[in-house]
Amino acid sequence: MVRTFRDAAGVTQKGLAGALGYTNGWVSNVENGQLRPRPEQVTALEHELGVPPGALMNVYEQLDGESLPGWFREWVDEEAAADVLRTFELALVPGLLQTEEYARALLPADQAAVDQRMARQKILARDHPPTLHVVLDEAVLYRTRGEVKIMRAQLEHLIASVGPRLTLQIVRSEKNPRSTGAFNIATVDGSEVGYVETIIRGIVTSSREDIAELLAAWEAIRTFALSQEESIDFIRKVIEERWT
Repeated sequence: MVRTFRDAAGVTQKGLAGALGYTNGWVSNVENGQLRPRPEQVTALEHELGVPPGALMNVYEQLDGESLPGWFREWVDEEAAADVLRTFELALVPGLLQTEEYARALLPADQAAVDQRMARQKILARDHPPTLHVVLDEAVLYRTRGEVKIMRAQLEHLIASVGPRLTLQIVRSEKNPRSTGAFNIATVDGSEVGYVETIIRGIVTSSREDIAELLAAWEAIRTFALSQEESIDFIRKVIEERWT
């Protein structure tokens, strides 16, 4: 909508950026859905583009209610269409396996985001759910998210989730050969799509080179991970030693 109004006003990205005191990149990211502006910035955009007050704010409020940035909505679509999902996490329990209480501890005062995270999990309850393979660095099991009872319930939920279409493995931190970031790989209609988290935003990619690198990282991590049986025993041990 920003781009539509800007084009209609005959204003360039550079001109709008200069009027607002921001960079061209900031305007570009707003227009591409990569960055969500603050309410006061939306008001400033309306003023500079000469549009009726509320024309952009109404759109902003609708998107704000979704609680999902543009780049992550793209991944959620791929996730929902996947036949197979591979997930590696370094610091957090994956969203598809989070309890509501754990999610709420991560997203305080944002119930809309918690509800959407829970809604994503419905793909695991479908008649034909995707096969989900999860590998967690052991650090995930130790990081405090909420109260002790929340962590205990979350780790118990991980164990209970294991089944014919869901595998779970733990890799010991000192054995982990790829500890530089979390990532996901979705197999959709025989092709792979990757999702990599960065310090700024998540990146969805189907580049052949990127997918090859992610698959190599996945295989390397699984090679050093505990077996599923060993992993479940390890989680139970952590529960008893730390979260009781």
